[in-house]
Amino acid sequence: FGFIGAAVDYGRWHNAYSRTVSALDASLLVAGRTLQTETNSTDRALAAAHTYFNEHTKNRLALNHATATFSMSDDGMSILGKARGDISTPFMGLLNVANLPVNVDSAASLAVGGSGGSNLEISMMLDVTGSMCANGEGPCTSGSKLDAMKSAAKDLINIVVRGDATQHKTRVALVPFSTRVRVGGGDSRGHHGHGHGNISGGGLMKKLTNLDDTWSGWYNKCKDASGSGNSEGGGNWHCNRYEAEHVNNWEIFPCVSDRTGPEEFSDEAPRANAWLNAHGGGRFPLSNDSSDTPIADGAGLGHRKTDPADQWNYDDNASGYCADSDEANAIQPLTDDNDKLKTRIDDLVAYGATAGQLGTAWSWYMLSPKWSSIWDGDSTPGLYSDLTVTNANGSKKLRKIAVLMTDGVYNTRRSWKDQDPVSVSNNAMTICANMKAQGIEIFTVGFELDQLDPAERARARNTLESCGSDISHFYDAIDPDKIRMAFRDIALKLSTLYISK
Repeated sequence: FGFIGAAVDYGRWHNAYSRTVSALDASLLVAGRTLQTETNSTDRALAAAHTYFNEHTKNRLALNHATATFSMSDDGMSILGKARGDISTPFMGLLNVANLPVNVDSAASLAVGGSGGSNLEISMMLDVTGSMCANGEGPCTSGSKLDAMKSAAKDLINIVVRGDATQHKTRVALVPFSTRVRVGGGDSRGHHGHGHGNISGGGLMKKLTNLDDTWSGWYNKCKDASGSGNSEGGGNWHCNRYEAEHVNNWEIFPCVSDRTGPEEFSDEAPRANAWLNAHGGGRFPLSNDSSDTPIADGAGLGHRKTDPADQWNYDDNASGYCADSDEANAIQPLTDDNDKLKTRIDDLVAYGATAGQLGTAWSWYMLSPKWSSIWDGDSTPGLYSDLTVTNANGSKKLRKIAVLMTDGVYNTRRSWKDQDPVSVSNNAMTICANMKAQGIEIFTVGFELDQLDPAERARARNTLESCGSDISHFYDAIDPDKIRMAFRDIALKLSTLYISK
């Protein structure tokens, strides 16, 4: 009789235990999905777990002293659940076993990289134009919009770049953009004034533009000017009188502008007749554009004072200076160094106009395996062929992700401000289409686009919606809280939610 009764009591306990396990695991997954879809949602996620657990244990065998608690792990990437209680055992009580405990511990975790199933390469295009400043022009290192963008970008970094990458790795590249994209953090000799120069500007400029680190020759210096410019528009600056002077060893500005020619919308590595254009929008004193066609005049070479150069690619104060692109805004190739990425984001300076075509192109360059001669070592992008390889667990071997963020209309090309926004936006959309054709997934974030006039707002939205992989990949962040939500949602969409305990 005791053994038969024990079997009955055990069956009742097993049923209660199984239902508790099932309800607890499901509740944790509900909470995890809440974290994936809502910003600052810890309290809501835990509340959702409680609600789901209570609902799905209503028909469970009644437990004595039943409790359920939910909490977040210290790193914010796991939801922990504990269920406690016991069942009375009328039959086993005859054998002095009055109750059986029903104690369940479980955890749902968000995994990126290491245990997430796929290697991730993420390129983040960050708008650091003057409109991100409180006065709309800059320069500034802080302000409601700029601070919100920095906070959102760092939040994404904290979620996706973690120290537990055992089998898989997550790497992130940063592409701050304004009038130009800065490729070096110091002068042509690799001297880095603020410690941000991960790449020598001059050395990389040679690879990108075929221009030398320094230049000597005759230069048309402006001796009398009128008017002014600003960070967002071209202004009305005008030189009233130039005078030719011979200069020696001027340093190259470590910034580039849009490519031209057949490779303008591709990710082909820089090479002969397919170079990137330099700071001034061309490749003076070599060429007017991306080709190797020499300029007919204005080279400023030799002893010809009558043929002075008229260019803006070299200067006697190029060290740490790049017009609208601060030294702190140098690109960061792919890295899994969480602290370095967040420090680089913290130091960003907003100033300049919106060269969106250029920023979009550079978000591609950072992910392109064709640029392996430029991004070497730990920054070398993975192969496109890996995007179609599936691991044993069904996940992709590699995912390449571009996150494109801007607060305005694309209106600058080849360092020239106030350009036709329709043309610049169309060019950016063409680049996006070509990126997606290679298998790159694109998320886009528009920040406070509602502050633009209706025509500009419509154009900006259309550009970003078209660039995204689909409409669900576009975020219209109308305030600082919404941009944090957007970046967090992107990060969590790259995560895998699973029961880890």
